[in-house]
Amino acid sequence: MAPLPPGLDRFDHLVVLMLENRSFDNLLGYLYEHDRPARFIGRGEPAYRGVAGRSDLANLDSGTPPRRIPVQKAPWQTPRDMINPCPDPGEFYQPHVNHQLYGVDQVPGDSSSLPDPAPMSGFVQDYQRAIREELLISGIEPTFEHYSIIMNCFPPEAVPVLSALARQFAVSDEWFGSVPSATFSNRSFLHSGQSHGFVHNQDFIKWRHNDAPTVFERLTGQLGPGRDWRVYWDHADIYPVTRGLHRSLHGPEWNGHFVDFKRFADDCRRGDLPAYSFIQPRVLINHNDMHPPVWLSQKAQSSILAGEELVKDVYDAVRTSPAWLRTLLVITFDEHGGTYDHWPPPRATPPFATSPWPPECGFHFDRFGVRVPTIMVSPYIAPGTVVRAPGAVPFDHTSIIATLSRRFGLAPLTDRDRAAPDLGGVHTLGTAEARKETPPVTARPYVPLSAEEAHDSILSGFQKGFGHLVAHLLGRDHPAEGVTRVRDLVGVLGD
Repeated sequence: MAPLPPGLDRFDHLVVLMLENRSFDNLLGYLYEHDRPARFIGRGEPAYRGVAGRSDLANLDSGTPPRRIPVQKAPWQTPRDMINPCPDPGEFYQPHVNHQLYGVDQVPGDSSSLPDPAPMSGFVQDYQRAIREELLISGIEPTFEHYSIIMNCFPPEAVPVLSALARQFAVSDEWFGSVPSATFSNRSFLHSGQSHGFVHNQDFIKWRHNDAPTVFERLTGQLGPGRDWRVYWDHADIYPVTRGLHRSLHGPEWNGHFVDFKRFADDCRRGDLPAYSFIQPRVLINHNDMHPPVWLSQKAQSSILAGEELVKDVYDAVRTSPAWLRTLLVITFDEHGGTYDHWPPPRATPPFATSPWPPECGFHFDRFGVRVPTIMVSPYIAPGTVVRAPGAVPFDHTSIIATLSRRFGLAPLTDRDRAAPDLGGVHTLGTAEARKETPPVTARPYVPLSAEEAHDSILSGFQKGFGHLVAHLLGRDHPAEGVTRVRDLVGVLGD
Protein backbone atom coordinates (compact mmCIF):
# COMPACT_ATOMS: atom_id res chain seq x y z
CA MET A 1 0.00 0.00 0.00
CA ALA A 2 1.37 3.45 -0.96
CA PRO A 3 2.25 5.82 1.89
CA LEU A 4 -0.54 8.17 2.90
CA PRO A 5 -0.23 11.86 2.01
CA PRO A 6 1.06 14.01 4.88
CA GLY A 7 -1.66 14.79 7.37
CA LEU A 8 -3.93 11.90 6.43
CA ASP A 9 -1.52 9.56 8.23
CA ARG A 10 -2.34 11.29 11.52
CA PHE A 11 -5.66 9.56 12.20
CA ASP A 12 -7.35 6.16 12.09
CA HIS A 13 -10.75 7.35 13.35
CA LEU A 14 -12.82 10.18 11.90
CA VAL A 15 -15.71 11.37 14.09
CA VAL A 16 -18.23 13.82 12.58
CA LEU A 17 -21.02 15.60 14.47
CA MET A 18 -23.40 17.47 12.17
CA LEU A 19 -25.75 19.98 13.81
CA GLU A 20 -28.55 22.03 12.22
CA ASN A 21 -29.22 25.38 10.59
CA ARG A 22 -26.66 27.94 11.70
CA SER A 23 -24.40 30.09 9.54
CA PHE A 24 -20.75 30.78 10.21
CA ASP A 25 -21.35 34.43 11.08
CA ASN A 26 -24.32 33.60 13.30
CA LEU A 27 -22.22 31.51 15.72
CA LEU A 28 -18.56 32.40 15.09
CA GLY A 29 -18.55 35.81 13.39
CA TYR A 30 -17.16 37.54 16.51
CA LEU A 31 -14.73 34.77 17.50
CA TYR A 32 -11.58 36.86 16.95
CA GLU A 33 -12.94 40.30 17.78
CA HIS A 34 -10.13 41.29 20.17
CA ASP A 35 -7.16 39.37 18.77
CA ARG A 36 -6.20 37.34 15.74
CA PRO A 37 -5.56 33.67 15.01
CA ALA A 38 -2.06 32.29 15.56
CA ARG A 39 -1.90 30.40 12.27
CA PHE A 40 -3.58 30.43 8.85
CA ILE A 41 -3.51 27.36 6.60
CA GLY A 42 -4.55 27.36 2.96
CA ARG A 43 -5.32 30.02 0.44
CA GLY A 44 -6.28 33.64 0.90
CA GLU A 45 -5.35 36.56 3.09
CA PRO A 46 -4.26 35.99 6.72
CA ALA A 47 -7.34 37.65 8.18
CA TYR A 48 -10.28 36.02 9.93
CA ARG A 49 -13.41 36.31 7.82
CA GLY A 50 -15.87 37.26 10.55
CA VAL A 51 -18.02 40.31 11.22
CA ALA A 52 -16.18 42.05 14.07
CA GLY A 53 -15.46 45.68 13.22
CA ARG A 54 -17.46 45.53 9.97
CA SER A 55 -19.79 48.54 9.97
CA ASP A 56 -20.37 48.02 6.23
CA LEU A 57 -22.35 44.79 6.64
CA ALA A 58 -26.10 45.42 6.51
CA ASN A 59 -29.37 44.52 4.75
CA LEU A 60 -32.39 46.66 3.90
CA ASP A 61 -35.88 45.83 5.04
CA SER A 62 -38.96 46.02 2.77
CA GLY A 63 -40.32 49.25 4.23
CA THR A 64 -41.03 52.50 2.37
CA PRO A 65 -38.46 53.92 2.53
CA PRO A 66 -36.36 50.84 3.33
CA ARG A 67 -34.51 50.83 6.61
CA ARG A 68 -30.86 49.76 6.87
CA ILE A 69 -30.21 47.02 9.45
CA PRO A 70 -26.54 46.39 10.26
CA VAL A 71 -24.89 43.34 11.76
CA GLN A 72 -24.74 43.52 15.53
CA LYS A 73 -24.09 41.31 18.53
CA ALA A 74 -26.97 39.11 19.58
CA PRO A 75 -28.23 39.27 23.16
CA TRP A 76 -27.22 36.04 24.86
CA GLN A 77 -27.63 36.30 28.63
CA THR A 78 -31.04 34.59 28.97
CA PRO A 79 -32.33 31.17 27.85
CA ARG A 80 -34.84 32.94 25.60
CA ASP A 81 -32.00 34.75 23.82
CA MET A 82 -30.38 31.44 22.92
CA ILE A 83 -33.23 30.15 20.76
CA ASN A 84 -33.13 33.10 18.35
CA PRO A 85 -33.91 33.64 15.58
CA CYS A 86 -37.45 32.64 16.44
CA PRO A 87 -39.51 31.76 14.48
CA ASP A 88 -37.44 29.65 12.14
CA PRO A 89 -36.14 31.51 9.05
CA GLY A 90 -36.76 30.16 5.56
CA GLU A 91 -34.26 27.59 4.30
CA PHE A 92 -35.51 26.29 0.95
CA TYR A 93 -33.64 27.03 -2.28
CA GLN A 94 -36.73 28.64 -3.78
CA PRO A 95 -37.83 31.21 -2.68
CA HIS A 96 -35.87 31.68 0.54
CA VAL A 97 -32.17 31.12 -0.11
CA ASN A 98 -32.39 32.76 -3.53
CA HIS A 99 -33.87 35.85 -1.90
CA GLN A 100 -31.33 35.86 0.92
CA LEU A 101 -28.41 35.77 -1.50
CA TYR A 102 -29.71 37.69 -4.53
CA GLY A 103 -32.76 39.65 -3.34
CA VAL A 104 -35.18 37.80 -5.67
CA ASP A 105 -37.17 34.59 -5.29
CA GLN A 106 -36.32 32.88 -8.57
CA VAL A 107 -32.93 32.85 -10.26
CA PRO A 108 -31.48 30.98 -13.25
CA GLY A 109 -30.43 27.43 -12.41
CA ASP A 110 -27.10 27.94 -14.18
CA SER A 111 -24.73 29.87 -11.91
CA SER A 112 -22.97 31.51 -14.88
CA SER A 113 -26.05 33.74 -15.29
CA LEU A 114 -25.94 35.02 -11.70
CA PRO A 115 -24.11 37.96 -10.12
CA ASP A 116 -20.72 36.81 -8.87
CA PRO A 117 -20.24 37.44 -6.01
CA ALA A 118 -23.78 37.19 -4.66
CA PRO A 119 -24.75 40.44 -2.87
CA MET A 120 -26.02 38.60 0.30
CA SER A 121 -28.59 41.36 0.55
CA GLY A 122 -31.98 39.74 1.17
CA PHE A 123 -31.81 38.08 4.60
CA VAL A 124 -33.95 40.72 6.32
CA GLN A 125 -36.64 40.88 3.66
CA ASP A 126 -36.89 37.10 3.48
CA TYR A 127 -37.11 36.88 7.28
CA GLN A 128 -39.94 39.42 7.29
CA ARG A 129 -41.79 37.08 4.95
CA ALA A 130 -40.91 33.99 7.00
CA ILE A 131 -42.32 35.56 10.15
CA ARG A 132 -45.56 36.40 8.36
CA GLU A 133 -45.80 32.83 7.06
CA GLU A 134 -45.19 31.24 10.44
CA LEU A 135 -47.36 33.45 12.63
CA LEU A 136 -50.24 31.36 13.88
CA ILE A 137 -52.57 34.38 14.05
CA SER A 138 -53.09 35.98 10.65
CA GLY A 139 -52.89 39.67 10.08
CA ILE A 140 -49.96 40.38 12.42
CA GLU A 141 -47.09 42.25 10.82
CA PRO A 142 -43.59 41.53 12.13
CA THR A 143 -42.05 44.44 14.01
CA PHE A 144 -38.65 45.96 13.34
CA GLU A 145 -37.43 44.70 16.72
CA HIS A 146 -38.39 41.19 15.72
CA TYR A 147 -37.19 40.81 12.15
CA SER A 148 -33.94 42.72 12.73
CA ILE A 149 -32.67 39.81 14.86
CA ILE A 150 -31.82 37.93 11.66
CA MET A 151 -28.73 40.19 11.40
CA ASN A 152 -27.61 39.32 14.95
CA CYS A 153 -24.48 37.25 15.47
CA PHE A 154 -23.56 35.67 18.78
CA PRO A 155 -20.38 36.66 20.64
CA PRO A 156 -18.02 33.98 21.99
CA GLU A 157 -19.50 34.30 25.49
CA ALA A 158 -22.80 32.97 24.15
CA VAL A 159 -21.30 29.72 22.83
CA PRO A 160 -18.30 28.99 25.09
CA VAL A 161 -17.90 25.36 24.00
CA LEU A 162 -17.80 26.02 20.26
CA SER A 163 -15.70 29.13 20.77
CA ALA A 164 -13.17 27.39 22.99
CA LEU A 165 -12.74 24.47 20.61
CA ALA A 166 -12.44 26.81 17.62
CA ARG A 167 -9.68 28.76 19.37
CA GLN A 168 -7.92 25.84 21.00
CA PHE A 169 -7.84 23.79 17.80
CA ALA A 170 -8.95 24.80 14.27
CA VAL A 171 -11.89 26.53 12.63
CA SER A 172 -12.55 26.88 8.92
CA ASP A 173 -13.92 30.23 7.77
CA GLU A 174 -14.38 28.82 4.27
CA TRP A 175 -16.57 25.72 4.65
CA PHE A 176 -19.79 25.84 2.65
CA GLY A 177 -22.99 23.86 2.64
CA SER A 178 -23.07 21.57 -0.38
CA VAL A 179 -26.44 22.85 -1.64
CA PRO A 180 -28.04 26.32 -1.22
CA SER A 181 -31.10 24.76 0.33
CA ALA A 182 -32.41 22.73 3.24
CA THR A 183 -31.50 19.76 5.42
CA PHE A 184 -32.19 16.66 3.37
CA SER A 185 -30.16 17.59 0.28
CA ASN A 186 -27.16 18.71 2.33
CA ARG A 187 -27.17 15.62 4.52
CA SER A 188 -27.42 13.48 1.41
CA PHE A 189 -24.39 15.21 -0.13
CA LEU A 190 -22.42 14.57 3.07
CA HIS A 191 -22.43 10.83 2.49
CA SER A 192 -23.13 10.30 -1.20
CA GLY A 193 -21.86 13.42 -2.97
CA GLN A 194 -25.28 14.04 -4.53
CA SER A 195 -28.99 14.23 -3.65
CA HIS A 196 -30.66 12.34 -6.52
CA GLY A 197 -31.31 15.70 -8.17
CA PHE A 198 -33.43 16.86 -5.22
CA VAL A 199 -33.11 20.40 -3.87
CA HIS A 200 -36.12 20.71 -1.54
CA ASN A 201 -37.11 18.45 1.36
CA GLN A 202 -40.68 18.21 0.01
CA ASP A 203 -42.30 16.09 -1.28
CA PHE A 204 -40.73 14.13 1.55
CA ILE A 205 -41.58 10.65 0.32
CA LYS A 206 -39.52 11.21 -2.84
CA TRP A 207 -36.40 10.52 -0.78
CA ARG A 208 -37.19 6.81 -0.84
CA HIS A 209 -35.85 6.94 -4.42
CA ASN A 210 -32.46 8.28 -3.32
CA ASP A 211 -30.66 5.03 -4.08
CA ALA A 212 -27.15 6.18 -5.00
CA PRO A 213 -24.24 4.48 -3.21
CA THR A 214 -22.78 6.09 -0.11
CA VAL A 215 -19.40 6.21 1.55
CA PHE A 216 -20.77 3.79 4.15
CA GLU A 217 -20.95 0.84 1.73
CA ARG A 218 -17.53 1.75 0.32
CA LEU A 219 -16.00 1.64 3.81
CA THR A 220 -17.57 -1.75 4.51
CA GLY A 221 -16.20 -3.15 1.26
CA GLN A 222 -12.71 -1.89 2.03
CA LEU A 223 -12.43 -2.46 5.79
CA GLY A 224 -15.05 -5.04 6.69
CA PRO A 225 -17.79 -4.95 9.35
CA GLY A 226 -16.72 -3.82 12.80
CA ARG A 227 -13.86 -1.65 11.58
CA ASP A 228 -15.85 0.35 9.05
CA TRP A 229 -18.53 2.71 10.42
CA ARG A 230 -21.27 3.43 12.91
CA VAL A 231 -24.03 6.03 13.08
CA TYR A 232 -24.78 7.10 16.65
CA TRP A 233 -28.29 8.48 17.12
CA ASP A 234 -30.77 9.12 19.91
CA HIS A 235 -33.44 6.42 19.92
CA ALA A 236 -36.00 8.97 21.12
CA ASP A 237 -36.11 9.97 17.43
CA ILE A 238 -37.66 6.57 16.52
CA TYR A 239 -35.63 6.24 13.31
CA PRO A 240 -32.24 7.68 12.24
CA VAL A 241 -32.49 10.47 9.66
CA THR A 242 -29.31 9.32 7.92
CA ARG A 243 -30.73 5.90 7.24
CA GLY A 244 -34.02 7.33 6.03
CA LEU A 245 -32.34 9.51 3.41
CA HIS A 246 -30.40 6.67 1.74
CA ARG A 247 -32.31 3.76 0.26
CA SER A 248 -29.14 1.69 0.09
CA LEU A 249 -29.05 1.61 3.92
CA HIS A 250 -32.62 0.42 4.49
CA GLY A 251 -31.80 -3.30 4.44
CA PRO A 252 -31.54 -5.35 7.66
CA GLU A 253 -27.88 -6.09 6.97
CA TRP A 254 -27.08 -2.57 8.18
CA ASN A 255 -29.01 -2.74 11.45
CA GLY A 256 -25.91 -3.23 13.58
CA HIS A 257 -24.31 -0.07 12.24
CA PHE A 258 -26.99 2.22 13.70
CA VAL A 259 -26.52 2.37 17.47
CA ASP A 260 -27.80 4.50 20.34
CA PHE A 261 -25.85 7.65 21.09
CA LYS A 262 -25.34 6.47 24.68
CA ARG A 263 -22.92 3.90 23.30
CA PHE A 264 -20.57 6.52 21.87
CA ALA A 265 -18.93 7.37 25.19
CA ASP A 266 -18.49 3.65 25.96
CA ASP A 267 -16.91 2.98 22.56
CA CYS A 268 -14.53 5.90 23.09
CA ARG A 269 -13.66 4.67 26.59
CA ARG A 270 -12.79 1.23 25.21
CA GLY A 271 -10.86 2.65 22.27
CA ASP A 272 -13.36 0.83 20.05
CA LEU A 273 -14.21 3.46 17.45
CA PRO A 274 -14.55 2.40 13.80
CA ALA A 275 -12.87 4.21 10.94
CA TYR A 276 -15.87 6.54 10.64
CA SER A 277 -18.31 7.57 13.37
CA PHE A 278 -21.20 9.82 12.44
CA ILE A 279 -23.22 11.45 15.22
CA GLN A 280 -26.76 12.70 14.72
CA PRO A 281 -28.17 15.15 17.25
CA ARG A 282 -31.64 14.55 18.63
CA VAL A 283 -34.18 16.14 16.29
CA LEU A 284 -37.61 15.31 17.72
CA ILE A 285 -38.11 15.52 21.51
CA ASN A 286 -36.19 18.25 23.36
CA HIS A 287 -33.97 18.42 20.33
CA ASN A 288 -30.34 19.40 20.79
CA ASP A 289 -29.48 20.10 17.14
CA MET A 290 -29.40 23.96 17.46
CA HIS A 291 -32.22 24.26 14.89
CA PRO A 292 -34.15 27.51 15.53
CA PRO A 293 -37.67 27.05 16.95
CA VAL A 294 -40.64 27.25 14.67
CA TRP A 295 -42.95 29.85 16.18
CA LEU A 296 -43.05 32.99 18.25
CA SER A 297 -44.35 31.79 21.61
CA GLN A 298 -42.38 28.59 21.87
CA LYS A 299 -40.40 28.06 25.06
CA ALA A 300 -36.69 27.31 25.17
CA GLN A 301 -36.88 24.30 22.85
CA SER A 302 -33.94 23.47 20.59
CA SER A 303 -31.80 25.98 22.41
CA ILE A 304 -28.26 26.55 21.20
CA LEU A 305 -27.32 25.73 24.79
CA ALA A 306 -28.62 22.17 24.37
CA GLY A 307 -26.39 21.77 21.34
CA GLU A 308 -23.45 23.15 23.30
CA GLU A 309 -23.93 20.40 25.88
CA LEU A 310 -23.95 17.79 23.11
CA VAL A 311 -20.73 19.18 21.60
CA LYS A 312 -19.09 19.10 25.04
CA ASP A 313 -20.17 15.49 25.62
CA VAL A 314 -18.76 14.38 22.26
CA TYR A 315 -15.49 16.26 22.76
CA ASP A 316 -15.03 14.93 26.30
CA ALA A 317 -15.60 11.35 25.12
CA VAL A 318 -13.03 11.75 22.32
CA ARG A 319 -10.35 13.59 24.30
CA THR A 320 -10.40 11.05 27.16
CA SER A 321 -10.34 8.02 24.86
CA PRO A 322 -7.23 5.86 24.55
CA ALA A 323 -7.71 6.45 20.80
CA TRP A 324 -7.30 10.25 21.20
CA LEU A 325 -3.91 10.31 19.48
CA ARG A 326 -5.41 8.64 16.39
CA THR A 327 -8.74 10.51 16.16
CA LEU A 328 -9.92 13.54 14.18
CA LEU A 329 -13.17 15.15 15.35
CA VAL A 330 -15.12 17.44 12.99
CA ILE A 331 -18.08 19.51 14.21
CA THR A 332 -20.16 21.06 11.44
CA PHE A 333 -23.70 22.11 10.43
CA ASP A 334 -25.85 20.90 7.57
CA GLU A 335 -26.87 24.35 6.28
CA HIS A 336 -27.22 27.96 7.35
CA GLY A 337 -30.98 27.74 7.87
CA GLY A 338 -31.64 31.33 6.82
CA THR A 339 -29.36 32.92 9.44
CA TYR A 340 -27.17 35.75 8.16
CA ASP A 341 -23.75 35.28 6.62
CA HIS A 342 -21.80 37.88 4.67
CA TRP A 343 -19.43 35.69 2.61
CA PRO A 344 -20.79 34.85 -0.90
CA PRO A 345 -20.80 31.14 -1.81
CA PRO A 346 -18.64 30.36 -4.87
CA ARG A 347 -19.35 28.14 -7.83
CA ALA A 348 -19.08 24.39 -7.37
CA THR A 349 -18.41 21.24 -9.38
CA PRO A 350 -21.71 19.49 -10.20
CA PRO A 351 -21.88 15.86 -9.07
CA PHE A 352 -22.25 14.70 -12.69
CA ALA A 353 -21.27 16.17 -16.05
CA THR A 354 -24.73 15.14 -17.25
CA SER A 355 -27.28 14.66 -14.50
CA PRO A 356 -29.02 11.26 -14.52
CA TRP A 357 -32.15 12.99 -13.16
CA PRO A 358 -34.12 16.09 -14.11
CA PRO A 359 -32.75 18.86 -11.88
CA GLU A 360 -35.37 20.01 -9.40
CA CYS A 361 -36.22 23.71 -9.76
CA GLY A 362 -33.80 23.76 -12.70
CA PHE A 363 -30.86 23.87 -10.29
CA HIS A 364 -27.62 22.54 -11.75
CA PHE A 365 -25.79 21.93 -8.44
CA ASP A 366 -23.03 24.21 -9.69
CA ARG A 367 -22.80 26.50 -6.67
CA PHE A 368 -22.36 25.91 -2.96
CA GLY A 369 -24.66 26.77 -0.12
CA VAL A 370 -23.94 29.42 2.52
CA ARG A 371 -20.98 29.07 4.91
CA VAL A 372 -21.48 27.00 8.04
CA PRO A 373 -19.39 26.75 11.23
CA THR A 374 -16.89 23.89 11.07
CA ILE A 375 -14.40 23.07 13.81
CA MET A 376 -11.66 20.43 13.68
CA VAL A 377 -10.17 18.85 16.81
CA SER A 378 -7.07 16.66 16.87
CA PRO A 379 -3.88 16.23 18.89
CA TYR A 380 -1.98 17.30 15.75
CA ILE A 381 -3.70 20.69 15.41
CA ALA A 382 -1.98 23.75 16.86
CA PRO A 383 -4.08 26.18 18.93
CA GLY A 384 -5.45 29.23 17.14
CA THR A 385 -5.55 27.67 13.67
CA VAL A 386 -7.78 28.92 10.84
CA VAL A 387 -7.87 26.47 7.96
CA ARG A 388 -8.97 26.83 4.35
CA ALA A 389 -8.45 24.55 1.40
CA PRO A 390 -5.07 24.91 -0.32
CA GLY A 391 -6.43 25.27 -3.85
CA ALA A 392 -9.28 26.89 -5.72
CA VAL A 393 -11.97 24.49 -4.47
CA PRO A 394 -13.13 25.27 -0.91
CA PHE A 395 -14.31 22.85 1.74
CA ASP A 396 -17.89 21.63 1.64
CA HIS A 397 -19.59 18.58 3.14
CA THR A 398 -18.13 16.30 0.47
CA SER A 399 -14.71 17.02 1.98
CA ILE A 400 -15.71 14.38 4.52
CA ILE A 401 -16.09 11.84 1.69
CA ALA A 402 -12.80 13.00 0.15
CA THR A 403 -11.00 12.64 3.48
CA LEU A 404 -12.33 9.12 4.09
CA SER A 405 -11.67 8.09 0.49
CA ARG A 406 -8.05 9.23 0.42
CA ARG A 407 -7.32 7.93 3.91
CA PHE A 408 -8.82 4.46 3.37
CA GLY A 409 -8.35 3.95 -0.37
CA LEU A 410 -11.92 4.36 -1.60
CA ALA A 411 -13.03 5.38 -5.08
CA PRO A 412 -14.84 8.74 -5.43
CA LEU A 413 -18.62 8.67 -5.51
CA THR A 414 -19.25 11.70 -7.78
CA ASP A 415 -17.38 14.50 -9.50
CA ARG A 416 -18.17 16.76 -6.52
CA ASP A 417 -16.30 14.69 -3.93
CA ARG A 418 -13.57 13.89 -6.46
CA ALA A 419 -12.87 17.64 -6.67
CA ALA A 420 -13.25 18.29 -2.94
CA PRO A 421 -10.20 19.04 -0.79
CA ASP A 422 -9.53 16.71 2.12
CA LEU A 423 -8.72 17.68 5.71
CA GLY A 424 -5.17 16.37 5.89
CA GLY A 425 -3.64 19.86 5.81
CA VAL A 426 -5.09 20.82 9.19
CA HIS A 427 -2.59 18.48 10.90
CA THR A 428 0.51 20.64 11.23
CA LEU A 429 2.05 19.16 14.38
CA GLY A 430 4.48 16.27 14.22
CA THR A 431 4.34 13.08 16.26
CA ALA A 432 6.64 14.47 18.92
CA GLU A 433 4.44 17.56 19.27
CA ALA A 434 1.13 15.70 19.61
CA ARG A 435 -1.11 17.24 22.26
CA LYS A 436 -1.58 14.63 24.97
CA GLU A 437 -3.11 17.13 27.39
CA THR A 438 -6.46 18.47 26.22
CA PRO A 439 -8.13 21.70 27.38
CA PRO A 440 -11.44 21.24 29.20
CA VAL A 441 -14.53 23.15 28.04
CA THR A 442 -17.51 24.33 30.07
CA ALA A 443 -21.06 24.63 28.78
CA ARG A 444 -23.51 27.22 30.05
CA PRO A 445 -26.34 25.98 32.28
CA TYR A 446 -29.27 24.57 30.36
CA VAL A 447 -32.61 23.26 31.62
CA PRO A 448 -34.54 21.20 29.06
CA LEU A 449 -38.30 21.26 28.78
CA SER A 450 -40.26 18.82 30.87
CA ALA A 451 -41.45 15.70 29.07
CA GLU A 452 -44.96 17.14 28.90
CA GLU A 453 -43.77 20.47 27.50
CA ALA A 454 -41.48 18.76 24.97
CA HIS A 455 -44.28 16.56 23.68
CA ASP A 456 -46.59 19.57 23.45
CA SER A 457 -44.13 21.54 21.27
CA ILE A 458 -45.12 22.69 17.78
CA LEU A 459 -43.50 20.68 15.00
CA SER A 460 -41.06 22.41 12.67
CA GLY A 461 -41.20 21.84 8.92
CA PHE A 462 -38.13 19.63 9.19
CA GLN A 463 -39.76 17.50 11.91
CA LYS A 464 -42.91 17.09 9.82
CA GLY A 465 -40.84 16.04 6.82
CA PHE A 466 -38.88 13.62 8.98
CA GLY A 467 -42.19 12.19 10.21
CA HIS A 468 -43.51 11.65 6.68
CA LEU A 469 -40.31 9.90 5.63
CA VAL A 470 -40.15 7.66 8.69
CA ALA A 471 -43.83 6.77 8.51
CA HIS A 472 -43.32 5.52 4.97
CA LEU A 473 -40.24 3.49 5.91
CA LEU A 474 -42.04 1.92 8.88
CA GLY A 475 -45.15 1.14 6.84
CA ARG A 476 -47.33 3.45 8.94
CA ASP A 477 -49.97 5.92 7.85
CA HIS A 478 -48.49 9.22 6.80
CA PRO A 479 -48.93 12.05 9.31
CA ALA A 480 -51.93 14.15 8.36
CA GLU A 481 -51.76 17.89 7.87
CA GLY A 482 -53.52 18.25 11.22
CA VAL A 483 -50.54 16.73 13.03
CA THR A 484 -48.95 19.86 14.48
CA ARG A 485 -47.35 18.82 17.78
CA VAL A 486 -44.59 16.43 18.74
CA ARG A 487 -46.99 14.21 20.72
CA ASP A 488 -49.17 13.78 17.61
CA LEU A 489 -46.25 12.70 15.47
CA VAL A 490 -44.95 10.27 18.09
CA GLY A 491 -48.44 8.79 18.27
CA VAL A 492 -48.52 8.22 14.52
CA LEU A 493 -45.06 6.68 14.37
CA GLY A 494 -45.55 4.50 17.46
CA ASP A 495 -42.92 3.15 19.81
